[in-house]
Amino acid sequence: MAKPKVLKQIEEVILSRSPDRVDKVFGTIDLESVSPAEVLAAMTAGMEKARRKLKEGECSIPEFLLCIDAFRKGVGLLKDSNADGLSKDEGVVIGVVEGDAHDMGKNIVAGVLEAAGYRVHDLGKNVPKDKFLEALDETGATLLALSTMMSTPIDNMRDVIRWVRKLHPEVKILVGGAPFDERLARAIGADGYAEGAPDVPEEAERVLALRERPIQIPVVAK
Repeated sequence: MAKPKVLKQIEEVILSRSPDRVDKVFGTIDLESVSPAEVLAAMTAGMEKARRKLKEGECSIPEFLLCIDAFRKGVGLLKDSNADGLSKDEGVVIGVVEGDAHDMGKNIVAGVLEAAGYRVHDLGKNVPKDKFLEALDETGATLLALSTMMSTPIDNMRDVIRWVRKLHPEVKILVGGAPFDERLARAIGADGYAEGAPDVPEEAERVLALRERPIQIPVVAK
């Protein structure tokens, strides 16, 4: 099935690196014909293309930052639409762990979670363990999203997870970043892992649903 024209326009407007054009394109969206999830998917597809262009040297860092600005503008417009299915009760604390100042990927993920309807509390980059714990206390968030683009802060991330398990056992934890795969995510104690920004909302829903599963008590035959 062909992609609706407006979704192609949304993808292209993110790549255009022009936040001002986002208003015009979003003004043409009819949420009767395309769902908020489809709009978000088109936005994230544009960001993924922009990220590949940056990696391949076809896009400069300043140009890539303009793509992020366009993406975040789209997120705001999507939230303002008050479309059905965008509002959630779940809060998310997100941040780059101590030892890493790379936050482009985290910024994109924060925008994706906002667009998916989560209440996002972005702590920024190079965040120490105590700040994550304080934020969970203050916000009552049910999901913690931790990021790093380097392997050296993984021990810091493992420490954050260990303390969250002790003090906030009800909180589910997602991790992401260049060093990770599912095996490493499990090894440091995370509940879930998302390879890229488009996968984050689905993985967030999956790990949050784990809270609702009843404990299975085995029946022992007498």
